[in-house]
Amino acid sequence: MRLLVCSEKDAASVNIRSKLLALAEWREGEPFEGKPTYSNADVKLIIIDQEHLYRDNLDESAASFFGEKPEVIVYLSRHRSESGLRSLTVHPIGNHRQADFGGKPRTLVPSAPAHMTGALRALKETAKGLDYTVSFEATHHGPFLKTPTFFIEAGSDETAWSDDKAGEALANAVFKATAARGRVGIGVGGGHYMPRITDVALSRDVCFGHMIPSYVLDEFDETILENALSQTANAEFVYFHRKAISKPMLRRLEDWFAGRGIKVVREDDLPPLRQAETQKD
Repeated sequence: MRLLVCSEKDAASVNIRSKLLALAEWREGEPFEGKPTYSNADVKLIIIDQEHLYRDNLDESAASFFGEKPEVIVYLSRHRSESGLRSLTVHPIGNHRQADFGGKPRTLVPSAPAHMTGALRALKETAKGLDYTVSFEATHHGPFLKTPTFFIEAGSDETAWSDDKAGEALANAVFKATAARGRVGIGVGGGHYMPRITDVALSRDVCFGHMIPSYVLDEFDETILENALSQTANAEFVYFHRKAISKPMLRRLEDWFAGRGIKVVREDDLPPLRQAETQKD
């Protein structure tokens, strides 16, 4: 079961939900916490009246309600940024350091590399022609869950949250995305939007789980690295945005991951996505 979560307190979430329900025939089911539920094949959609970020353990409540555990949870959400960048993004969740916006301090939620990378690629297609940047974001914010989870978002202000075209692009990406294949890795370095990691995910046959931005690497912190590794199931490699990391820090990071059997790769080490897809066919 793929579980989609809409918050009624989030304008973008409501927008994406309305576009999703218009895409196909959904069966309305028994209410979850007083709100209607919808299903289409293995996809379930629930509605909550709290802010996404602060509703911990929703996966347990949903599993009890539906009688099965979700394979992956996808939150439909807004993204806010002071830069005003028009963006459509996906990202894993949890807190590398303090918990300023939900979740628990220094605690990550299991990532969903195949589903999240598949959603990024689908979003790149469905958003063609729109004046939005499509990208990953680094791991950040709550809620706390024990199930593989990612957010898919419209940003960065009210005009984007209510934009029908953006809502349609996000809804189509959520509905049509398939789990990506390829080796699983962790991305390290870069700004909040993880530009190099995004480029690699869109061009190479890989799936990214947790992502650590440069701004949390002001000091070497093994807990941050251990959390990213333990909450990215089947991680085989780490990819660094090298220009965004100091050389002394990069050497320490490379040694740390290599010492745990995680291969340090460059882009040329990874097979092109188109080639990989052709081979699968």
